Amino acid sequence: MKLKTLISLLSILLVFAGCSAAAGDLNNSELSQDGKKMPVYLEFESTVVTDQSVPLKFTIKNNTENVYAYGLLFTLLQYDGSKWVEVKMKEEMAFIMIAYNLNPGEVIDGWLDLSFYFNELPKGLYRYEKKMMSEHGDVLAFGEFNIE
Repeated sequence: MKLKTLISLLSILLVFAGCSAAAGDLNNSELSQDGKKMPVYLEFESTVVTDQSVPLKFTIKNNTENVYAYGLLFTLLQYDGSKWVEVKMKEEMAFIMIAYNLNPGEVIDGWLDLSFYFNELPKGLYRYEKKMMSEHGDVLAFGEFNIE
């Protein structure tokens, strides 16, 4: 019985790893490169930032039949030309750990205020990531933008 459970868990992990890999192919689009819909996707209204004091509006859409929980916590990464590197927030930044639900088919709007969370950021390509959790497995919703 334990072997069967272990095999089931490994199979589930492989499926979610595939979902994560597919999410890595996303470029601000609901569809991955292979034409399949992303489970949960995030898209910025504008992908070019010229004034970091103006909050960026984004939309997250749940393309699944699962309810996903998410919070205010996020990660911001900068592309250094070869890899994504996490950007450090202002000191003593904290998040209230409240979980919100994203229901099947639901679309929500959110805002990213760069000047609130970060000191002045250098020009470059950035990636905003938000972990979406479900009893069926977690997914990573993300969107990219350029600071000019």
